[in-house]
Amino acid sequence: MSDFKAHNENDPLNRTLLNEAGLELKESLDLTNCDKEPIHIPGLIQPHGVLLAVTQGGDNLIVQASRNTDVLLGISAEALLGTSMADLVGGSQLQALLERSVNAKETADLQYIILKIEVAGEMTDFFSIIHESEGLMIVELEPASEEESAGTNDFEWIRTFFGRMKQTAGRIEASQAAAEQVKEMLGYDRVMIYEFDEEWNGKVVAEAKEEGLEPFLGHHYPASDIPKQARELYLRNWLRTIVDVHYTPVPIIPVLQPLTGKPLNLSLSILRSVSPLHIEYLQNMGVGATTTISLIHDNKLWGLITCHHYSSKYVPHRIRNLCNFLGSFFSSELYQRQQLDTYQTELQLRSKATRIVDVFTGNSSSFRVIEQLGEEEQTLLALMDASGAAVCYQDKLMLYGDTPSLDQVRELAGWLAGKAKDYTYCTSRLSLENDSAKAYKDKASGVLYLALTPGQQNYMIWFRPEVVEIVDWAGDPAKAVIQENDGIRLSPRKSFEKWRQVVQSTSLPWKEQHLNILPQLKSILRGQTENQLRQAEEQALQNARSLRHNEQRYLQLMELSPVAFFMITDDIIVYSNNRALELMAIGKGKSVTGQPFLKYVHESYRPALRQYFSELSLNKSQFVTGSGQFLNAAGQTLDMNLTLASVMHSGKPSIMIVLSKGSDAEAKGEAYTSATTELQGFLTTDSLTDLPNRLAFERELTKKWNDCLRVQKALLLLSIDIDDFHSYNAVHGLKGGDLCIQSVADVLNIISKQHGAFVARFSGAAFILTLSGVTALQAEQLAEAVRKGVYDLQIPRDRYEEEGVVTVSIGGLLKVPVTTDRPSEFIAESEKALYEAKSSGKNQVVFH
Repeated sequence: MSDFKAHNENDPLNRTLLNEAGLELKESLDLTNCDKEPIHIPGLIQPHGVLLAVTQGGDNLIVQASRNTDVLLGISAEALLGTSMADLVGGSQLQALLERSVNAKETADLQYIILKIEVAGEMTDFFSIIHESEGLMIVELEPASEEESAGTNDFEWIRTFFGRMKQTAGRIEASQAAAEQVKEMLGYDRVMIYEFDEEWNGKVVAEAKEEGLEPFLGHHYPASDIPKQARELYLRNWLRTIVDVHYTPVPIIPVLQPLTGKPLNLSLSILRSVSPLHIEYLQNMGVGATTTISLIHDNKLWGLITCHHYSSKYVPHRIRNLCNFLGSFFSSELYQRQQLDTYQTELQLRSKATRIVDVFTGNSSSFRVIEQLGEEEQTLLALMDASGAAVCYQDKLMLYGDTPSLDQVRELAGWLAGKAKDYTYCTSRLSLENDSAKAYKDKASGVLYLALTPGQQNYMIWFRPEVVEIVDWAGDPAKAVIQENDGIRLSPRKSFEKWRQVVQSTSLPWKEQHLNILPQLKSILRGQTENQLRQAEEQALQNARSLRHNEQRYLQLMELSPVAFFMITDDIIVYSNNRALELMAIGKGKSVTGQPFLKYVHESYRPALRQYFSELSLNKSQFVTGSGQFLNAAGQTLDMNLTLASVMHSGKPSIMIVLSKGSDAEAKGEAYTSATTELQGFLTTDSLTDLPNRLAFERELTKKWNDCLRVQKALLLLSIDIDDFHSYNAVHGLKGGDLCIQSVADVLNIISKQHGAFVARFSGAAFILTLSGVTALQAEQLAEAVRKGVYDLQIPRDRYEEEGVVTVSIGGLLKVPVTTDRPSEFIAESEKALYEAKSSGKNQVVFH
């Protein structure tokens, strides 16, 4: 409690329920406004002491007094009012009082002193406690018992308590030790340690009691048992005692204090009378006396030490102070225990998280990832204290523990991906947020989601079941409001038989210590992202090299050809060879670069040419031939044959145009025919391997697919990829990588010709082969021939042949097409098989 930041005693207090006289409620108390009950200004005290309100400075006049002064002091309250405090206690004792600080902010600051007051002719000792309240000095007097000066057990109690705390291993064990020690010191029948949850419901976590009493350990209590106003007072008044719950409250006269004109603020009063609702609550439990010690840390009330005795009991102030001190120590000690427990738990969780991260980052094979996740199932579940988990990795969904079905998980994952922020989402009330989840709330009322890749195709989900939690409340909260003659008011329960409230559609909450692990697990996401970026960069590099190869071929063709060539980008001429300049009568030393190509097209032919340009730009076609009228620089009309091809030039979509003078077939000439044939070949072949390219393969596949669909023959696809080609490139450089691809392509070309298959370079280090009308055995033999053929090349992976030779993985699909299929779906299926082959350890063949 040493770090408690108290409210100032003179801070304004809530008086919204008082009428203008400050005495009665403006509105009736019920469950909706119980937090506003003005329990800090009851105008009443308990009868085991007296209260005096004294002015500060001047004559120190008594301006308010409790009506029981005649019983304990032998002087009526009316007789005391207006007299000096010195008349009651004497000048020297008053001076001793005034020398004490009255600026208490919480009960630990309260000043106390033994005063001798003459009562019925005899000097009587009173235990005096003083503090300031809104400008007045409050003096509370309790008759000093014989035990007040007997401190023989104090040191032993403190020594024992500290010793027991050191021997306890955890938070609950420490709480139990505290309960037992306080019970011994107070001599009460029952002592409970009571903790609040986030919604201010309470739970008894430790209990020390006399034999034969019904145990309350584990009982839950609704937040309305200790309303907000009471909790705020517990923050300022750390120890509260009720000597006899059947007491008759003693009024303070006059009701209004003279400085404020409002009821006396008794927030820090030791004798303050308790809410009649709380008294009725205790009476219904059969309790005769209570002491309550606040448990506070960081200015927050997190629990109480609640002590019950089943008859009236007065506890000397010395022992109460000692309990207050131990409560303060216990608050600090328990917080440190919490911090240590949390730290140790997080260390254990981080160790588990490291094992899971290593599964993903330590394996290049998804097959090994999946295999090791199975081995680490208990670690995966324990990591989030979950009953089930789902991991989707590389299109494979694995379930561990108790989970919804595969289809339900897939549907849920899509919903969670939409809810996720920073790739994560968690809830402990899933079925209340997602109607579909009601079907499996017994397995997944709580979910914690983490995406493993930027697109969220790969993910992990942990599940917690519905906690059909049986909560033992002390009575039924539904019966807290009762109807009485004076209207509806808040009343405690009339019966404290346990009732059971079933908490439905809710899981245990995800604790902060589990959520703190998510940043560590996101290293999987970072690793996957980096891997995807690296692969994308490698693919982009391969594509760029392929484009450069093609551009070099196009430029060489244009420069060496005896026919006219133009390169058009965005309708502007960006290149023309010498023959084109001659054909268009461009003078020597002049250029057409930067001019619109349509400038040299006859107006009548421009619409047709624009249509060609549109078809090429939209990829509706890649190669167009025709004839039309053009204009040369001199304005003469020329009949031309032309061929247009869609190509890339300087990284931009462009159009190559071949022109030949004359409109009939004979006028085209051998040179023109040769140039257009060579250009068409460039468009359909890979520049590095001379194999058909992807465009040519897709056309061939569509043709074969239609043929097989018509005659119901099986169609074979083999997706082939060089294993770990990025690492090969890293060792041998890009030129070495090109040579490797060319060598593999040569093998594939030979084998495909032997079997009558069509093979193409698909992208980067990937190839694809298709063949129709083969059996399953023939398909397997062809795939094995490809795998073995590449292996037999014995291309070393590094210069010292320490890491084996270059291999390929192959994914195959053999299937008779149906009308609902598409050629692209065949390719996708064969690529899935390829992925499985690589996951199986590379240099493998897998058929779907």
